[in-house]
Amino acid sequence: MREAKEKPSTVDLPITDDIMKDVSDDIKNQPVTESGDGHPILEVTNLKMYFPVTKGLLKRQVGSVKAVDGVSFSIKHGETLGIVGESGSGKSTVGNCIMRNLNVTDGAIVYKGQNISHIKGNALDELHKDLTMITQDPFASLDPRMKIRDSILEGVRINKLITDKKEQYDLVRRMLILVGLNPDFADRYPHEFSGGQRQRISIARALAINPSFIVCDEIVSALDVSIQAQIVGLMMKLQKELGLTYIFIGHDLSVVRHISNNVAVMYLGQFMELTSSDELYDNPLHPYTKALISAAPIPKPRVDRERERILLEGEIPSPINPPKGCNFCTRCMYATEKCRNEQPVFMDMGGGHMCACHKVAAEMGKGEF
Repeated sequence: MREAKEKPSTVDLPITDDIMKDVSDDIKNQPVTESGDGHPILEVTNLKMYFPVTKGLLKRQVGSVKAVDGVSFSIKHGETLGIVGESGSGKSTVGNCIMRNLNVTDGAIVYKGQNISHIKGNALDELHKDLTMITQDPFASLDPRMKIRDSILEGVRINKLITDKKEQYDLVRRMLILVGLNPDFADRYPHEFSGGQRQRISIARALAINPSFIVCDEIVSALDVSIQAQIVGLMMKLQKELGLTYIFIGHDLSVVRHISNNVAVMYLGQFMELTSSDELYDNPLHPYTKALISAAPIPKPRVDRERERILLEGEIPSPINPPKGCNFCTRCMYATEKCRNEQPVFMDMGGGHMCACHKVAAEMGKGEF
């Protein structure tokens, strides 16, 4: 009789709670790996990504999908910017623009002082040694025909970072231990692992090239809540130990909040609000942000039942034909004629709390409503 294989296991980590706050509070108390000079590692200015809409046999352009329509932000070394919003808001497109998987329509992306908006060829290859991406689906991101060892070494071999076989073998062991997996399973295939374990393998593969910056695109959305907490805890732990910088893209505010220093709320290609994660929850300004927070469940059933819900009516408008004024005006209970005809300015409402809303600007004495 064939001896049964040992079931792949996850090495015990200090992060075991399935409540995000417990995870983040524990990690935040650890010292940060020092690096950088306090200046932004990434600065994005007026980023636009429009996709042409064509019609007929001649592919005549009849319009554009405004997936990202003029967003600006910056991130310092060792910090995390969370980008949250509904499906179709454009948040993943922002990540793909930064990775240069897409040729941006307009705007500037400056990484470590270099404008990378239109680089290509060898310069882009060099960039991808320092800036990498972890994607949403751990089942699709790993080649089922490749052993875990080969998947982890894929980027290392392509970029010829390590050519010695023994050094490659040692690197795979270190990476698997780093992400909390048993290194003895390096020669197994993806189908032998759970979804959470596959995502750890994807993280190990990203770390193998020794990047400074990682774009995390919905990396926990396909996982159970308890596994989400473990992955979030792992990413925070790695950030502290390795001095990494993240963009963390997601639709679950409770997850994004606890890993992020700052959070941008995105809707129909534009930022509605941007501030620190604590400020966003303690003092949300934009009606859309308030609706998202009210819809997020909290771990206190009685309080959750009694709190006020803000229900958004209608559907997100088409990015091919967005509203003339505020993008959110078709679903906002406070919308006026000004909202429907004049786009609000994304401005500082005080203390670096950015928001794009005529009503909020009027309340802060910065405009009329």
